[in-house]
Amino acid sequence: MPPNAELRDATSADLDALAALSIEVWLDTYALDGIPDNHARHVLRTYSPQAFAGVLQDPDKRLIVCRTDAGLLGYLQLDLEAKPVQPGSGTVEIETLYVRRHHQGMGVGCKLLEAACRLVRQAGQPKFFLTVYEGNEKAIGFYKAQGLIEEGRWTFDFEGGSAPNLIMTRDLSDAGLKTD
Repeated sequence: MPPNAELRDATSADLDALAALSIEVWLDTYALDGIPDNHARHVLRTYSPQAFAGVLQDPDKRLIVCRTDAGLLGYLQLDLEAKPVQPGSGTVEIETLYVRRHHQGMGVGCKLLEAACRLVRQAGQPKFFLTVYEGNEKAIGFYKAQGLIEEGRWTFDFEGGSAPNLIMTRDLSDAGLKTD
């Protein structure tokens, strides 16, 4: 992780940077051949500063940022009371773990995932799940290296479009991912 990077709870001062980073990462992942109108509508509605302000007000959600003096590198959004996407997947969801492409491979994602594991354990839950675009081989490889396993498939529907996703879970009672 960059030497002056810190993890902390997001605040209202982070809202604009969260929106910008989210749009950057989402489009970099899903809009490979250009930016279709439905993609543009989705990111502008889903990742607005106002949407993140709502997340900060939701007692079931946690938003952790990784920042340096230069700005936001990545973030984690966790839902502690999620609806399971399939039986046995757990009720805690990592809704988003985004790291800017320029900061991947520096330990930012690992630190954010470690923070998620601590929060899941503090919530008294033994397991969490996430969904990941099945075309995002880099993210899938990262999650597998961190001890997550594929447990099914799910379709992400948005603005008249869809994207096939994998459901991945992590049982925190397993050895592997350091969480302390």
